[in-house]
Amino acid sequence: MKKFYYAVLFIFISTVSIYSQVSDYISSLRHGDAKEKSPLTITAELVQIEQISAINIAYKIFGENEYRKLEMLITGNSASVTLPQEAVIPPYIDYYLMIDLKDGTTHTYPEGIDQGVSTLQLAVSGVTEKDKEIIVLSPTDGEYLTPENLLISISFVKAPSDVDISKTKIFLNDAEVTSLALFAGELIVLSGESAEGSVPMGSSLLKIEVYDKEGNLYHTISKSFQVVTTEVFAEVSGRWKYFGNFRGESRSESYSSSSTWYNNLSADLNAEYESWNFNGYLYFTSEEKKHLQPYNRYAASIKNGDWLELRVGDTYPRFPNLILDGKRIRGVSGELNFGAFNIQAAYGETVRKIEGQLIRTYQAGEAPLGSNIIAIDEAKYNAPYGQVSLGMYSRNLLAIRPSFGSGENFQWGFTYLHSIDDKESVELGARPQENAVLGTDMKIAFDDQNFVITSQAAVSLHNTDISSGNLTDAQIDSIFGPGGYYDIDPDDVKKIRDIVGKVITVNQYIGPLNPQEFASLAGEAALNMNYLNNALRVSYIYRGNDYFSFGQSFLRTDVKGINVVDRIRMFDNKLFLSVGYENLEDNLQETKIATTKYQTINTSLSFFPRTNFPNVTVGFSRFDNNNDLNLKDTTYQRYVVDDITNRFFVQLSYDFIAGVRHNSSLSFTTQKRDDGSFSAVNSTYNSGTLTLNSYWNKQLSSIFQLIYSSTELERIGRIDDTTTAKKYDYIIEKTVQPYDYVTLTLGCKYKLLEDKLLLSATLSPSFGDFKRQALDFIADYNILANLSLAFQARIYRIPDKATNSIIGLVTRLTF
Repeated sequence: MKKFYYAVLFIFISTVSIYSQVSDYISSLRHGDAKEKSPLTITAELVQIEQISAINIAYKIFGENEYRKLEMLITGNSASVTLPQEAVIPPYIDYYLMIDLKDGTTHTYPEGIDQGVSTLQLAVSGVTEKDKEIIVLSPTDGEYLTPENLLISISFVKAPSDVDISKTKIFLNDAEVTSLALFAGELIVLSGESAEGSVPMGSSLLKIEVYDKEGNLYHTISKSFQVVTTEVFAEVSGRWKYFGNFRGESRSESYSSSSTWYNNLSADLNAEYESWNFNGYLYFTSEEKKHLQPYNRYAASIKNGDWLELRVGDTYPRFPNLILDGKRIRGVSGELNFGAFNIQAAYGETVRKIEGQLIRTYQAGEAPLGSNIIAIDEAKYNAPYGQVSLGMYSRNLLAIRPSFGSGENFQWGFTYLHSIDDKESVELGARPQENAVLGTDMKIAFDDQNFVITSQAAVSLHNTDISSGNLTDAQIDSIFGPGGYYDIDPDDVKKIRDIVGKVITVNQYIGPLNPQEFASLAGEAALNMNYLNNALRVSYIYRGNDYFSFGQSFLRTDVKGINVVDRIRMFDNKLFLSVGYENLEDNLQETKIATTKYQTINTSLSFFPRTNFPNVTVGFSRFDNNNDLNLKDTTYQRYVVDDITNRFFVQLSYDFIAGVRHNSSLSFTTQKRDDGSFSAVNSTYNSGTLTLNSYWNKQLSSIFQLIYSSTELERIGRIDDTTTAKKYDYIIEKTVQPYDYVTLTLGCKYKLLEDKLLLSATLSPSFGDFKRQALDFIADYNILANLSLAFQARIYRIPDKATNSIIGLVTRLTF
């Protein structure tokens, strides 16, 4: 028991990493191991949930020219997202979170991204040929086994001569079971009979450590599998295989002077029949309100191999990223892939209708000008005009993409997207919109896809107010032709209206107004070559300032330029050298006072020795933005862009044994921004994190973490010097705003009552300019093999302000 009382001083962490930064809405982030070409799940623990309406993750891989965005799924007091495998590429991923609040404001995590604070970096390890040398014959990833038929079998037939098989260590759920295994030449076998009592029901993690003859760690292999009862295994082994779980939660959250109860119910179901796969998901919460966008989520899908997939409910279809990429659609989506011909489609609602609220009414001649002053039903409200809190129209989206070719060596696709607001969905609204996008994309690959050319292009039309409908013949005659505003033949305009009007509403609010300047055109092309351990990518992008798609809300427009990235792999993917260069510029349609050039240099060196030495990643980035305007030019001095940001970071991780098994990590980032613009906001940012995870025995594990953060904002006020006739001379007023803090994290996880009861505790005080004490406690009890009940408590104390808490019960049923 002494170990237990000592351990509750520590925060528990097992196979995940935790990041903790200052935030009013995010308490911590966690993720699993980031391995090349493997999906990666990132989870954020939330506070003040009642104020959050949505959370998106913005991420980019090394050398990319912009961040991609994905919506995170909010369930209870956490939000999670899984990055696709194509985004998990060495050497690292840059990312941050965008937190949309119900009051319409947006915050970031870490705070201050828009002021130059560094984003988060997540190191990604590469694949290795060693995975082919040591082969786990059984179990396979995700396999279902009973305790009786459990068999772990490891083959060293292809292992090199410097591997010492006898030094191999085997762990099940972080507990070493090597002594239970049978070593037979080039084969190691561990049966369920030998491991009786060491493998609990549910998900299990197998970890194998292989050493060379010098005793150095040569390679590590991990597999996950499910241990189930004989009855469940019989069901799984039949023609029908299914798995599901239900999770119910009820919790009370107190923040400042308010207290709110939350009730959530979620369920997952997976079933297989021969080559058919069925999935279902639902999440219902008491946070669902008619005056807000949906919080509830529900979806179902059916899939057969690679040729058929159909999804209904809340889906996140992925089309060419210029047009539609990961946006939530409540409706239906799917694809049919026949090789020579394929078709992909999506249809549904992207915005739910929310009725507006009438604030006051005005008689004719009394109404002031204002964006929220609209015409209302005079018979209903006894006045023709009203000041309103504008509602939101429901918005439907249709996307379809036929394509030719399987995509292995060739594919040519065409995409059409149309999205429109329903004008009749709300009464107190204004300016319903409509959007149409037409695009094409192509992929050509040679030499087993070591040489790949990709390209895509799209053109958009956007109408910002369709309430008046199409232009009438009379309106066209009055605007165009002799005596009109434009000397254009009205008949030609009518022909264009009749043709374009089949796609989108045509009136004075449609854009672009300058199509001849390619304002609504977006395109990109890329060449990828993978030879001699070099992964070289050269790309060019062009996006006009008026390009717009309702299916891609976060796309950066008014930019063009090149991007070059080279990743060099050396010494069996132990060493990665990555170099990237980007040169972009805006003002494509000359709508701005000056053209800004954006030059970025990224470099990174990663070392993954897979032996008795730390993994190391070192990186440097330089961001240079300049529009060549001069501060001494009093006419344009406030439009000057002239800032340079230098960022350096180092990350180390190391697994070692010192009495017991530990894994540790150390990271440090320093960033400095020199701002030569009129506002002159210079910033310096330094942060460091030390983490030590310790596994004392099968029941007890712990963590120690220390985080240091220092931010300094330097503002230079420029005031006209009235003592001289030269207006470009200034008196400089400099103010420095430091913000430094340290966060200490201690805690543990402890199993007892034959591993039926799991206790975990966290204590995380922060000192300095940010002061907060945080305590987390979880008690999770397995009532039955497939039924558990968990008590969760979080307490946050901010000195001189308030003590906030989250207390709840969670029930889980697995079948």
